[in-house]
Amino acid sequence: MTVASLQVKAQNDTLVTKGRTLRELTVRGDKSKQVTSTSPFQIVTNRDLLQQGITDLSDALRRFSGVNVKDYGGAGGIKTVSVRSLGSQHTAVSYDGVAVSDLQSGQVDLSRFTLDNIRSLSLAIGDNDEIFLPARTVASAATLRLQTLLPDLVDKNCHLKAEIKTGSFGMFNPYMRYDQKISEKVSTSVSGDYLRADNQYPFQLVNVENVTKEYRNNNQIETWRTEGNVYVRPSTNSTLNGKVYYYQSWRELPGPVILYNSISHEKEMDRNFFAQANYKAKLGNNFSLLLNGKFNWAYSHYHDEGGQYPGGALDNKYYQREYYGSAAMMYEPTEHLAFAYAGDYAYNTLNANANLKSKPLRHTVLQTLSGRYHLDRLAVTAVLLRSDYWNKTKLVNPSKDAHRLSPSLSLSWKALAEAELYLRASYKDVFRVATFTENYFDRMGSRDLNPEIARQYNVGVTYQVDTKGLLSHLQLSTDGYFNYVKDKIVAKPYNMFYWTMLNLGKVHIWGADVNADADFRLNEQHHLLFGGAYTYQYAVDKTMKESISYKNQIPYTPRHTGSASLAWENPWLNASIHATGVSDRYTTEVNTEKNMLKGYIEYGVSLYRSFPLGNVQMAVRGEVINLGNKQYSIVKSYPMPGRSYKLTLSVSL
Repeated sequence: MTVASLQVKAQNDTLVTKGRTLRELTVRGDKSKQVTSTSPFQIVTNRDLLQQGITDLSDALRRFSGVNVKDYGGAGGIKTVSVRSLGSQHTAVSYDGVAVSDLQSGQVDLSRFTLDNIRSLSLAIGDNDEIFLPARTVASAATLRLQTLLPDLVDKNCHLKAEIKTGSFGMFNPYMRYDQKISEKVSTSVSGDYLRADNQYPFQLVNVENVTKEYRNNNQIETWRTEGNVYVRPSTNSTLNGKVYYYQSWRELPGPVILYNSISHEKEMDRNFFAQANYKAKLGNNFSLLLNGKFNWAYSHYHDEGGQYPGGALDNKYYQREYYGSAAMMYEPTEHLAFAYAGDYAYNTLNANANLKSKPLRHTVLQTLSGRYHLDRLAVTAVLLRSDYWNKTKLVNPSKDAHRLSPSLSLSWKALAEAELYLRASYKDVFRVATFTENYFDRMGSRDLNPEIARQYNVGVTYQVDTKGLLSHLQLSTDGYFNYVKDKIVAKPYNMFYWTMLNLGKVHIWGADVNADADFRLNEQHHLLFGGAYTYQYAVDKTMKESISYKNQIPYTPRHTGSASLAWENPWLNASIHATGVSDRYTTEVNTEKNMLKGYIEYGVSLYRSFPLGNVQMAVRGEVINLGNKQYSIVKSYPMPGRSYKLTLSVSL
């Protein structure tokens, strides 16, 4: 993992050692820009995913500092992410430059994306040096950016990759991608995958001194995912990319494990379709234009059976639609100075067959005015965001409209002229309105819910050195931060579909992030690659001194989080070992032993090799996940799987 301000470019690397050929698409950073970020920035590339034995998107995010992933267990299970205890609604997810939205809950389920199609995965906390972005991308406290693979058509007109993954608990996951060059200026790609898993893994149920072996039931999942892209280069100074995406999942919801009552009949079906287009052009020497457009449709069907429902069953169906457009212009009068303006508009609706008779809709206008100034040793970035939200409903009074100006400022200074040592500081004001669920959902919504205001302060230092000796690369980064949140809304799960919304009023979050990356060059053919991350968070309720929860750690926020990985690259069989862990957490705002969720450390190992077979490039990868068979939960009463195995075979031609 690299902590960086990155300018990325895709290239084909071919490495031949003792008859073994490694050919893969990698992403590399411009070394001169790697440590200059004015705010915290972390990235893993396609190559890092392989080297560090990363199994899925949530596993990748657990390697980042400052990140808390909620995972309900099993392949394809629901996964959401919170950065620096601000909540998942404060983390924007960008897919190839266009934000992914879910106005119903404000949370993006990351399990719907596959790492097989990812070129790079990055996390920007606050605003980094890049100002030529849609306003929606910088309107959150943090942005998770997913960049998909580009067609690998340097020396051929087509490329095919097929892959099969199989593993424990009935997991079967085939994947295929096909790239085609249409002309020198046009290429396309089509990819798709299917995933099924029973997820009936064993776990221990503890009842005082009685420990029994149980199996997770009602946890099966099936998903289909397909994506088509077209890449057009109208001229040497412009690009036009289009994407069509469809995702469908059917999953059983296992429900919480409760003594003497672990049976669940809940099921959920999700469908999501979106089409998006991106146009970027350089107009003359000083101006650049960026246009984005997107249509998004999402459907969720929740089904439960039980005598508490009329007719013995509950069927709730939800339909979301969004129309989104963005335009941005950047002006660079000199090589040291740049200004940008971006304007975004979104129209969102939500309909349901029950529990949401208000039929809410929302008009959103976001505008940013940004400036960037940089010299050899100093970089300064400033952003002013204007947010306007207009809410309407059909049958009841709508929630209040919201308007706010949100500034941010960040800077980086190279402390020593002869060394890559950079100091940085940043401030960002964040404004989040309540989601449709928080405002209108039956039994838990409130139209009077106040918007959430968060202020982020950060100071940090990054040091990097590259040599020709044994330690060929070393990068160290540390950040200290303070987040102040007013009217914070905390989502606590009642089950995997319904959530209880809790407004804590004021929250103070003190924290520190530490990252380290090292490359030990043993000789020409042997490398040891180390990556590590650590986070300390003191996130407490500061609403009322008389409250029982005053100065208590907010729910599901560990004081300590860490990860480490060590990879050995060699001519025979590449290997990596990794560990992730968190300290004790509390499941409610009342910090008692009864509400404590024990910490854990989980280990895993990965072995992989790539080799040619005639004109075909082969790759084999084997993984052991949770090597120590650790019994733990990320969310209370939702046990995670114990030791499991995964085998991947891929063919490229």
